[in-house]
Amino acid sequence: MNGQTWLVAKNTYRNKVKSFGFWAIVLSPFLVAAIYLIIGLVVNSGFNQTGKLAVVNNAQIATVLKADKSLNTSISEVSSLEVAKTELTDGKVDGYLTEDSGKFTLVTTNKTSSKFNQTSFQAALTQLKMQVTAATLGLSSSDLQKLMTPASLTMKTQSQNGTGSGGDAKIGANMGIATVISVLIFMLLMIYAGMVAQEIGNEKSNRIMETLLAVTSSKVQYYGKILGVILLTMTQLSFYAIGFAIAYPFIKDLDAVKSMTGLISGIDLGFGIYVFLMSFFGILGYLFLASIIASLVNEQAQVQQAVQPLTFFSMIGYIGGIAGAAVPGNVVLRVLSFIPFISPTLMSSRYAIQFSSATEAYIALGLQIIATLAVAKLGERIYARNVLSYSSEKIFTQLIKNITGRETSSNQAGKSKSFLMRPAYSLRGKEVPVWRVLFVILVIIIIAIFNFLRR
Repeated sequence: MNGQTWLVAKNTYRNKVKSFGFWAIVLSPFLVAAIYLIIGLVVNSGFNQTGKLAVVNNAQIATVLKADKSLNTSISEVSSLEVAKTELTDGKVDGYLTEDSGKFTLVTTNKTSSKFNQTSFQAALTQLKMQVTAATLGLSSSDLQKLMTPASLTMKTQSQNGTGSGGDAKIGANMGIATVISVLIFMLLMIYAGMVAQEIGNEKSNRIMETLLAVTSSKVQYYGKILGVILLTMTQLSFYAIGFAIAYPFIKDLDAVKSMTGLISGIDLGFGIYVFLMSFFGILGYLFLASIIASLVNEQAQVQQAVQPLTFFSMIGYIGGIAGAAVPGNVVLRVLSFIPFISPTLMSSRYAIQFSSATEAYIALGLQIIATLAVAKLGERIYARNVLSYSSEKIFTQLIKNITGRETSSNQAGKSKSFLMRPAYSLRGKEVPVWRVLFVILVIIIIAIFNFLRR
């Protein structure tokens, strides 16, 4: 990486990091979290208030409920249903409880129903009913305790990696993190793929590119912008990490934070390393794709429309990961999880819940790395070919012509062939272009994947 590339990267980074749009993107999750926290505190303040419950003419039930501290309720006794209704109407109690032939009814108003947890009350009343039934049947307290003792069950998970204990906790942790990572990958690649495309489209539409290429090469501009956007991505993630580290002592007791830390503690190192590598090369690959597409536009207004197909393409893996949880053995999803640019989200989800083995996951990672490098090399040539071209043809048509080596309407004849059209080797006196070699290799890889999955 030469000094000019770093100069372009720093210039791209400096321009974006000073913009309001970048910090709006960075700070928006904190704003959403703050709103969520405020709403949660308001809602919890209502739930945490001690409710007042009147038990109608049943001292035994009142005694049992008073002893249960988990109900967070003030229990009182009333002599009749009429008295209970009057107190509820006057606001002296938040509800009343009646019992008829073993059936319980808890009546509240629409203003106070949230103060009573139905699950907690049902558990307490079920316990009481079992005690009454045991006494009727002549069972002792020890007999009742034996009946209530839960069965001993040890969970083990049989996967392609072998059998291990504590599988549910591990799979749950990995799945939770894989879901978060999938959303994060999708969010980051949409933000930064659009950003690098807007940067190139802006310079091209304003005819700034001619000036830039007068002092640097297209290769320097191409890789410099990608590197600058990667630095922006690292800045955003570092900002989140530092912000969470500062806020953690103040929010560590929140249920959501406890759940998140519980998930993190359940991740194994191998899965964490895999997700990081797959995320990095997935986002990097989409940045190169966005740069290729942006080099074909003539005006900045075309950028959003041109990049939109990338959005739909990236959603295949995300939606496939969700669908794969319901039908993990689906052959189509298994094959798609090996396809580059789909695999970063889909394979991460399948590997997280052990629908795919470590071998399959790292094969997908290897294919994604190869695809990213191939797209980067191909994009370097397409970028140089079109960054100063202002063709009136459709973007898709231009892209096909660039891949096949045909000239667009604005390019002059006699230019050198594209990378894919250059001869790879000579067969019986005929030159075989690179794209045919790559196509044969791709077919061989797909056949190998199918044979691998049929084992």
